[in-house]
Amino acid sequence: MTTVLYAGSFDPITLGHVDVIRRASRIFEKVTVAISINTHKKATFTPEERAAFAKDALSELTNVEVLISNKLTVELAASLGITVLLRGVRGSADLDSEMAIAGLNEKLNHRIQTVFIPTAADYRDLSSSMIKEIAKFHGDITKFLPRQAANALKNKFL
Repeated sequence: MTTVLYAGSFDPITLGHVDVIRRASRIFEKVTVAISINTHKKATFTPEERAAFAKDALSELTNVEVLISNKLTVELAASLGITVLLRGVRGSADLDSEMAIAGLNEKLNHRIQTVFIPTAADYRDLSSSMIKEIAKFHGDITKFLPRQAANALKNKFL
């Protein structure tokens, strides 16, 4: 059984993330989504809130599970017996950054391989940080986020 691990801060999960996960669920037998802690960012939502948003947005995908992790991605993957990491890429800037991370992950655990799924054209401009900026100025974020995440983000900036 081929399982892929998609780790990220998902603060909050966007429709771009959902699209990548949905497509991965058609390729892999199981997709594990890890809500990770990013020490370089101050999170808007708790890991539990982010996991709840992801579970809600992905509920119709029976081969997707969501968990919370405070481990390095390669350590989490090894502990779960997973050898494939998934990354979504929006464009060349993402690809350069993700290639560097993939290389480091492979150096940390040579059994780990990274696969990239390009983000669908409709979602290439989306990033959680840009969406949060729109929400701060009370812009319409409903076309960028799953319903539960959009409602929660709107409420953060009332």
